[in-house]
Amino acid sequence: MKLLICGSMAALILLSGVSWAQTTDTTQTAPQPPASWVAFQQQEHAKSLAFFKQLNDDKQAFLKANPDVQAYLNQIRGLAQARAKAWKAAHQKTSATPS
Repeated sequence: MKLLICGSMAALILLSGVSWAQTTDTTQTAPQPPASWVAFQQQEHAKSLAFFKQLNDDKQAFLKANPDVQAYLNQIRGLAQARAKAWKAAHQKTSATPS
């Protein structure tokens, strides 16, 4: 019974791998998107870049006008970095495996 179950599982794994290999045929090329779609995507990307640049500029202006907030953020960043460094030191892999 164990042999039958193991054989069935192996067959499923093998067949799913073969099936996946058949679906990732790289000889076929994807159709080219219409020019209107490409233009739309470029416009939306430009809008997104402009939005995030404005957002960053507003944030920088706010931090420049409020140095206490900048000091607070620097303190929080320092604490987070120290915590990450301590965690990394506590979870370092040891090379106890024989060579």
